[in-house]
Amino acid sequence: MKWLPVTILALLGLLSLNTAFGADETSASLTATELAKEDQNPIARIMRVQIEDNVQFGFGPNNGVLNFLRLQPVIAFRLSKGWSLLARPGIPIVHQPWPQSADGLGDIILQLFLTPNSKGKLFWGVGPAFVFPSATGKIIGSDKWSMGPSGVVVYNRGPWVLGLLVNQVWSFAGDDTRKGISAMTLRPILNYNLPRGWYLTSSPSMAASWKSPNSDRWLVPVGGGFGKA
Repeated sequence: MKWLPVTILALLGLLSLNTAFGADETSASLTATELAKEDQNPIARIMRVQIEDNVQFGFGPNNGVLNFLRLQPVIAFRLSKGWSLLARPGIPIVHQPWPQSADGLGDIILQLFLTPNSKGKLFWGVGPAFVFPSATGKIIGSDKWSMGPSGVVVYNRGPWVLGLLVNQVWSFAGDDTRKGISAMTLRPILNYNLPRGWYLTSSPSMAASWKSPNSDRWLVPVGGGFGKA
């Protein structure tokens, strides 16, 4: 297992533009702690934009710095009284110093979750995930079209918001000269909410590339932080 030497989950903003679905769920009617819990739930039926910056030191033989800025809108569509569809596009902007320096747009991922309109303590959603070869440079993209299943479960009880987001994709088209893709992403969700909207959080994005050698197969960042709604 290859552990990430140093990772900063900078959450540069957790910039959340919240628009609730029902009149009974408007931000004005929520306390700061309730609003924080809504923001911590990736399948809460609110529309928002998150900006997250990940910095990896010690990248490559020259110990360069890899920077991965991700824009993550969450758009909710009410399908019926009992069901909603959530779209989570991830738009990466990458600086990669090795094996050659490259900056630009990476491959865009789109996750779709069909989720029941539950107001209880347990939330879940399932659907497909798609990866589009949108990268502006070969070194920061795969040149492959990929897709696979995606799922999320979230448990909300007392001060805790706990969950897990998983997706697995396989390449099915694209540049035949490039290596095929079989990759999984695991994102645990761990939040402890304090009074007045303050909270402690850890939500590292773990990745497994099943076609890589065993020593380079896993990327496991470890980190945490705090925030306020």
